Amino acid sequence: MIIKELELINFGKFNNKTVRFEKGMNIIYGENEAGKTTLHTFIRGMLFGIEKQRGKASANDIYSKYEPWDDPTNYQGKMRIEQDGKNYRIERFFNKNNKRFAVIDEDEGRELTEEEIEKLLSGINEACYYNTISISQLGSATSKELEYILKSYAANLGATKSMEIDIKEAFADLDKQRKKIMTDNKVSQEQEVERSLKNAIEKLEISEDEQNNIAAGLEQKQTALEGVEAKHKEISTKDEKRLERIAKQNERKDKLYQDALVFTADVEKYSTSLEKVKEHKAEIEEKLQEFKVSSREVLDGLVERATKKSNFPFLFMILFLASLGAGVGLIVGNLDWNLIRAHWKLPAACFGAALVFLVASIIKYFYNKKKKAKNLEKLKEVRQLIEEQETAKHEEVYIERQLANKKEALEKTQIMLKAENDNEEGAEDFSEELKEVREKAMELKEQINRAQWQLEQSQERDIVTQNQIAELKETQANIMDAKREMEAIERAKEEIEEIADEIRNSFGKRLNERASFYMGKITNGKYDNLNIDEKLNITVNGKHSLVAANRLSKGTIEQIYMSLRLGAADIIFEDSDMPILLDDAFAMYDNKRMGNTMRFMSSEMNQVIMFSCHTREKVMADKLGLGYKLITL
Repeated sequence: MIIKELELINFGKFNNKTVRFEKGMNIIYGENEAGKTTLHTFIRGMLFGIEKQRGKASANDIYSKYEPWDDPTNYQGKMRIEQDGKNYRIERFFNKNNKRFAVIDEDEGRELTEEEIEKLLSGINEACYYNTISISQLGSATSKELEYILKSYAANLGATKSMEIDIKEAFADLDKQRKKIMTDNKVSQEQEVERSLKNAIEKLEISEDEQNNIAAGLEQKQTALEGVEAKHKEISTKDEKRLERIAKQNERKDKLYQDALVFTADVEKYSTSLEKVKEHKAEIEEKLQEFKVSSREVLDGLVERATKKSNFPFLFMILFLASLGAGVGLIVGNLDWNLIRAHWKLPAACFGAALVFLVASIIKYFYNKKKKAKNLEKLKEVRQLIEEQETAKHEEVYIERQLANKKEALEKTQIMLKAENDNEEGAEDFSEELKEVREKAMELKEQINRAQWQLEQSQERDIVTQNQIAELKETQANIMDAKREMEAIERAKEEIEEIADEIRNSFGKRLNERASFYMGKITNGKYDNLNIDEKLNITVNGKHSLVAANRLSKGTIEQIYMSLRLGAADIIFEDSDMPILLDDAFAMYDNKRMGNTMRFMSSEMNQVIMFSCHTREKVMADKLGLGYKLITL
């Protein structure tokens, strides 16, 4: 298998981070906190998942450590691998509420079945991964402690292919674990926990009964409140209608009062106008009395006489013509001028008389004309007075009629206003009834609020009780798990007793061979024979003698540790070349040991991924001319 690419979509400090590897040697360099451990954990998580621990342990577990802060629902990543020349993509959602795991065959574009996934990963489990292909330094343990670690690891490889059992202190450690499990999970308090759980459940049931009673009473009070509010609404509606009627009546009264004021003003106005008209009419009648004209008929008679023509001018004209004719006749009848001269007085008298009558006629005509004009002017003034008199009479009649109408309207308005005052609206007062209903509603609301408060208090107490029950159930579950773990520890103790006898016959021989092969390679032939006896004592065959592990240096023990892991990986994954992950594995190596190991791995291993906070590996690879890909974080 070759790991080709890591795609950290949202994992730990990385967001949409892509890291690509190549076949052969890959060196990941980064200072502390750069993210090397995050990448290492991501590879393990993509292969085996990351479970969130229960209880208090969940606060600092691996799941919580690498869970994204900004978007925990998008806790996921992808890893591309190559196996037997085919490309696969591993996809995994880590979120505890939305876990998903899939492997995609990218060449064929399909998702693998569970059986195909198990075959692809060669049956590798997390324990095998940690104790074979994932190699870290043993750290600062003493030589004696390192010997014990090697013995434990060798024993575990022989029995279970993991290193979770320390053969030297197995029983002591298991007893310690058993005691810790009992203490941490309160196994000795099982009966007390059961009793407390029973009491809490009974308390919750009693509280639920009390809440049901409170809720029933609350429902009754709410129903009663609805009835009271409905009654309040009904009375309020009646009162609103009463107030509306009062408002309308006041509006009518205001209008009648305003009308009465208007009619009173009109009566006063028309009374004043009537007095003025009567005074004016009296003045006109007084003037007419001066002209001795009492009516239009008298006026018409006077006008007729004034316009009638006088006969005096006409009479004078007749006399003028007669005298003139007499004189002319006397002259014409007596053509004898001598006679005329003898009797001239008579014709002269006729002509004189004619002249007199002519002058008199003219004078009379002009006199009559002037007199007539003067009379007509007076009659015109009289006619105007009569017309004013008639107008005053009409105006008097009109004003009297209007005054009567206004007085009648005023009287009717006053009657209507009195009727409105006598029939006052709003005699029925709902204020007391409304007050009683409001007080009843307020009382019910207080009772409802008190009941709701009691219900809320009870529910809050129930939450505390429910939390106690949940904690007790969790404790009870932990106790049951602890008891199962304790039983498993007892079974493990029985199995450990059989481990030593099985090592040499089952797994030990093959492990000795493969570990010796790798020990020879990485020590450049100095130690090429590694042996684990039936008592799990580890020795190496040097050039001159067998050397016990406890006599070797830390660096050599680190090499034995690596040889055992590589040998175990060969046995466990014999059908597949798995990548080797080294996490600061060369920290205890000197340059010579590290150079030998890196040269061997470069030539013999399918893929090696080194995590380091030092540049020693890069410098050594450059010095030895080894091919590698450098990834800097």
